[in-house]
Amino acid sequence: MKQSNVRARIRQLCCLGLPGEMLVGSLLTALRELVPSESAAFFWVDARGEMRNLYAERLLPAEVMSLYFERYYDGAESSFRRAFRERAAAPDGVVATSPDAQLKKTGYYNEIMRRLDAHHVLYGIVREQGAALGQLSLYRPQDAPAFGTRERSDLASVMHYISHGIAIGNTADASELQLRDSDDEALLVLDRGGRIRHASEKARRLLLLATTSEINPATLKAAASDRAAEPLRLLCGRLEAVARGEESPPPAMALDTRWGRHVLRAYWLDDDPGSPQALVGVRVQRQEPMILRFVEAMGRLPLSPQQREIALMIAQGRSNQEIAEDLGVSGNTVAYHIKQLFLKLDVHDRAGAVERIAAGSELHG
Repeated sequence: MKQSNVRARIRQLCCLGLPGEMLVGSLLTALRELVPSESAAFFWVDARGEMRNLYAERLLPAEVMSLYFERYYDGAESSFRRAFRERAAAPDGVVATSPDAQLKKTGYYNEIMRRLDAHHVLYGIVREQGAALGQLSLYRPQDAPAFGTRERSDLASVMHYISHGIAIGNTADASELQLRDSDDEALLVLDRGGRIRHASEKARRLLLLATTSEINPATLKAAASDRAAEPLRLLCGRLEAVARGEESPPPAMALDTRWGRHVLRAYWLDDDPGSPQALVGVRVQRQEPMILRFVEAMGRLPLSPQQREIALMIAQGRSNQEIAEDLGVSGNTVAYHIKQLFLKLDVHDRAGAVERIAAGSELHG
């Protein structure tokens, strides 16, 4: 995909008005297209440079994350606050690093960074009106090339969009948005009492996001596993009640946090649910705002920049007059572009255009 199209998608994502926590997953995906990376994370900070929240595509296992906060977060060799302030002092706030021989010998590198396969790192400091809001981190493994001048320039070119998107704050919650199931889902295996017997890294990450709005030293010390235990026990209890033929809510629930909504659905994994050893499967699925899926799907279609802008405004419910005012063109010009958009999509109205784009199907002709 052309870099210009990826930049346009990043700009559109950051101008949707969504809270930063709901936006960040889609934003990191787009940024890794702009600057090829294996994974990415975003750290929110307070005025002192302390971490107040964290979203990572790859999370450390709970015990390793606890080790990080206990041993390294304020440690002499890897103080988060000191390192953040040093990066924030860089002229453009974009810094690339690769470990030297000395760093490779440290516990921090071997116990934390190697676990994340984060050998080369590209940092971007996000600011609003001069005040630092957080840190973007893009990661590459050891066998990948280090981030160079081109990658630093590419990231710097979109930092003002990222700052705008992250600074929006909590202006909406999941209950106020039109949501759709995403492809981000995973399976937990529980015993019938609700205790986790098996879970992939992805499943544990989704469960954490479903039950915890803030991921930082204070909240993780408060035993995140305890917050997840109660809904899992409740789901298993509902599943048991249904198996006994009792009246009960279905074994499913939706949990809302700052990250959005996650839906948990429980079902038996054994043919004999009466067995004391019967196992329960819980599928955790993230739901995303429809408008995010729309922007992501639109980025894969061969639309002109003007058509992308107009299509997004249509999806947001803007009238022709409002679109004309936003773009600084006449109503006739807007009507012409909408007609051309409908022809390219092979649809006859606004609803059809939105559905066609959101479905992500290829265009022909």
